[in-house]
Amino acid sequence: MKRKLLSMIAGTAVVLGGMGAAMAATQQGQGEDDPNIGQAKVTLTQAIAAAEQKAGGRAAHAELNDENGKLVFGVEVVNGQQATDVKVDAMSGQVLSAQADQADAEHEGKGEANDD
Repeated sequence: MKRKLLSMIAGTAVVLGGMGAAMAATQQGQGEDDPNIGQAKVTLTQAIAAAEQKAGGRAAHAELNDENGKLVFGVEVVNGQQATDVKVDAMSGQVLSAQADQADAEHEGKGEANDD
């Protein structure tokens, strides 16, 4: 019984470890595809932390965008059913804006109309 339990625990650890390594490799690969990532003075991790603090949730998606020559991290932060789009300056780390996700707001509005 103990041997079977230890085997299951070891197997789970191997799977979880592999998933973590795969996720890290994927995240590193995304940065290599964006030629602007080297110009940003703020890391993606710092931008996500600023966005999560501003919106009070957890990041679900983040990307680096060039908005009229200005590098901006776009971070989608989710808190329960609420999603917020947060823009973070890639040079200073300052939160530029935080708005309710329009796609979610439109979806909720349609759902309410159909409920009547």
